[in-house]
Amino acid sequence: MSETVSFVQIVTAVTHKGALLYGLTTSGAVYEYNFSREVWIPLPMRALAEGSPGVNVVGLRGPGGTEERPA
Repeated sequence: MSETVSFVQIVTAVTHKGALLYGLTTSGAVYEYNFSREVWIPLPMRALAEGSPGVNVVGLRGPGGTEERPA
């Protein structure tokens, strides 16, 4: 039996593994598409404490190429 999942946003990423697809639901759940199985797999997400040691934040490119950094 399959479950229907609706996304408000789908993004692509290119890594050393190749191209990846991620989907974001209205409830904030994140899924990764598994090309070989042709299914969306939920990814466990957790919040990090602000100022946690060892946290690496990558800047994001916004519209017009401006760089946005999380606060």
